[in-house]
Amino acid sequence: MIGRRTVLAATLALSVLACGSTPSTPRSPPGAAAVDAHVASSDGASIHYVAEGRGPAVVFLHCLGCNLHYWDVVAADLARDHRVVRLDLAGHGGSGGDRKVWSVEAFAGDVRAVVDAAGVDRFTLVGHSMSGTVALEAARELGDRVTGVIPVDSVLDVDARMPAAVRADVLSKMRGDYRGAIETQLPLLMAKHSDPRVVARVRGDALAVPPERATAILEAILGYREDLALDRLAMPIVAIDSDARPVALDHDRAHAPQFDARVIAGTGHWLMLDEPDEFARTLRDVVERIERGEARRRG
Repeated sequence: MIGRRTVLAATLALSVLACGSTPSTPRSPPGAAAVDAHVASSDGASIHYVAEGRGPAVVFLHCLGCNLHYWDVVAADLARDHRVVRLDLAGHGGSGGDRKVWSVEAFAGDVRAVVDAAGVDRFTLVGHSMSGTVALEAARELGDRVTGVIPVDSVLDVDARMPAAVRADVLSKMRGDYRGAIETQLPLLMAKHSDPRVVARVRGDALAVPPERATAILEAILGYREDLALDRLAMPIVAIDSDARPVALDHDRAHAPQFDARVIAGTGHWLMLDEPDEFARTLRDVVERIERGEARRRG
């Protein structure tokens, strides 16, 4: 249990590093046009987002230290027949970094601000790494507006809670030698066949994050109770995971019986970069199953 959560802590660092209605297809506003804009989050932070395409809506959240461009390939595919909304969470990409309190709830506020500004009422929510956690909180807060949640290499074992002393040690090491933590753990999270350009991109983005900000965000993620969030969610939850680390389906389903997972073999933590075409096909299949009401719901 501790080992699994410790690995998750490294993963999050290096990514820097109750809904009971019947399912319905999320739709974007008629004639929705491409948008590249900013909106104020609940605490005033400026949040950058882009929206493109027409059809059922899908909202994408990136990993810690990443940005909305990590979704470029899958966004281009889905935007052919979907309304695709991508955002830079506060402190990332083109969004403001002056947030005073870094919390899962604040990031969920970024999601609410963007979907309201984009005129998206109902949508499927995709979250990679730390944003799998953010997606759970956003789904809890937004309720029926979220028709399905797709964690990407995230929410692997909601019962694997890190003891406070271990968590404090992990965070202390990050604060003391952030670069060393990145350089040590990054190779463990990349696929063996990862393109050197992918490795360089992830490494550069990880090292560019201010250590105190990265540590504060990771502390918030590690302190969040994913198990309690799953207890309250009824919409389909279908993860897409790498085969590098097992997902504890029995633990996750004890809190959300509808929880399911797909695995893409031979990938590392950044599945969408390692195997972009296969990831896009898998994601489209999952999204469309949710939209057709074929994915399982609680009860």
